[in-house]
Amino acid sequence: MTQLTATVREYAGRTVDLLAFDGMTLQGEALLEPTLASGSGALVTGIQKLAQRFLIELLTEQGTLDYALNRGTLLMTQFRSGVLRTSQDLFSAFSSAEVDVRNNLRLEEDSTVDPADERYGSAQLLGATLLGDTATLRIQLTSAAGESRTIIYPLRATAL
Repeated sequence: MTQLTATVREYAGRTVDLLAFDGMTLQGEALLEPTLASGSGALVTGIQKLAQRFLIELLTEQGTLDYALNRGTLLMTQFRSGVLRTSQDLFSAFSSAEVDVRNNLRLEEDSTVDPADERYGSAQLLGATLLGDTATLRIQLTSAAGESRTIIYPLRATAL
């Protein structure tokens, strides 16, 4: 993992979160590793923080969080159960899941406190490949500030 450094000045007036995914880059494309980052204590802010929040919400199976049963989506449940058999199925499932992600992220955001580049604007699935029990999603994420990033994320299904 690339070491990230910053000064306190860069975080003034911002919110931060712990880095959860290895492979994030400030520019260009990078395949994110679906594991917790190895750089203990590393922080993210801005659209990288939004990307992390987005992925966690998208990949959380709806109904699995005690006392927050509406959080998450059905995407991973559908993917793991084998009902998504084509790339078109992934597009359809993502479209439905995006509505849940949008609603859940916007409910926890405060436009008077949270910076616009950390608030959800939209997400679009640009491409999806499916091969057996693995898939790769190419997602364009746009913040409320209008800043966009492309996320390339691999999915792996495991037996239920």
